[in-house]
Amino acid sequence: MTQLQTYTITVNSYEAGVLMGMMEKEGETIKQPLSHVWQQLVRLKKAIEKADGVVKKILPNGMLELTDEDGNRIIRPPYSWEIEDN
Repeated sequence: MTQLQTYTITVNSYEAGVLMGMMEKEGETIKQPLSHVWQQLVRLKKAIEKADGVVKKILPNGMLELTDEDGNRIIRPPYSWEIEDN
């Protein structure tokens, strides 16, 4: 089998978020063939959250609470990749 060339693209955090949101919306149909891109986006998101002091907590009702170092709080349903590690 011929090895495929790899390429590097550059995106800012907004573009990465948009791309990740589009891939999440499409589900496995798109995440499967682009699994390496998906994995990179997940790692990038986790690194950004860590740098911003984001703390994640699964609430008793199954919702995800995210709080950053400034006290901003978001409560929403978790994505599957967010609870796999917890």
